[in-house]
Amino acid sequence: MNKTFAATLAVTLSATAVFAQDSFPSGPVTIIVPYGTGGSTDMTARPLAIELENIWGQPVVIENKPGAGSMIGTTEMTQADPDGHTLLINTAAISTAPAIQTDLQFDPEADVTPISLLVTSPYVLAAGSNVKSDDLSAFLEEAEERPMFLGTAGPGSSSHFMSELLIEATDIPADIIHFSGGGEAQTNMMGGHSDTYISTTASVMPYVNDGRTKALAVLAPERFELLPDVPSSGEAGVTGVDINGWVALFGPGGMDPELVDQINADFAEAMATDRMQEQLEANYAVAGDLTPEEFREIYLRDIETWKRLAESRNIGQ
Repeated sequence: MNKTFAATLAVTLSATAVFAQDSFPSGPVTIIVPYGTGGSTDMTARPLAIELENIWGQPVVIENKPGAGSMIGTTEMTQADPDGHTLLINTAAISTAPAIQTDLQFDPEADVTPISLLVTSPYVLAAGSNVKSDDLSAFLEEAEERPMFLGTAGPGSSSHFMSELLIEATDIPADIIHFSGGGEAQTNMMGGHSDTYISTTASVMPYVNDGRTKALAVLAPERFELLPDVPSSGEAGVTGVDINGWVALFGPGGMDPELVDQINADFAEAMATDRMQEQLEANYAVAGDLTPEEFREIYLRDIETWKRLAESRNIGQ
């Protein structure tokens, strides 16, 4: 009798689990954006939420939780139930933070589930009017003649690590200047308080297009297909800086792999809509096309890359 009851219970629980999986989401989904409103990540998340509401038939709420280099919002996500109803859209900052923040309140591997690579684009080396050069080769020569000041969006930011990576790869005599965010870094470069700023196409190209800054190079072996007139770092003979910027989707650790696959597929469907394709085109970016397992490899690899760079460049030490 007990065996029969146990078998019946197991079948019931299995069916319930399958039903719960198939009916996701069962209520509103919260997507945490660990930056302020109006930034490039926020501007990706909000139209994406509209597309997801059409797919899921449930409200999708964007919650902006800025602070601590995106770690306030990221930490809150890791503490949520792993049922898919609380997710996070973050940049590569989630992979740089572990390299210098020793007081993280979560394990970047165990407490984070990489779900989907949403957007990817190369980093662009932009320069203000202080820089006479128009390409990376000339810039490297100019950097040998006078001190260069590379502006960043703050310690531990992607722009900080990419600037350090460029210095390491080229051995130019340059100093890092930290600002309180990407907007302030751009403004100070245009005002002549720093010479360069490295960031993704979405952050840099609006200022390049209106003539307030110039793009010296995309940091990649070859030219980026969406920016054919901007030379690559590879053309200048610079290697070791070809790490793409990205915006990606994460969930709490311990998520069911089938649920992760489903959410990955739903986000891919949303990214393929006309609204999101127009968004990508405007930002000179492309949609990611990876499985959760493939993206997890990139996420973990980047964490190790930035830890190595932090050690070799004495970042945060």
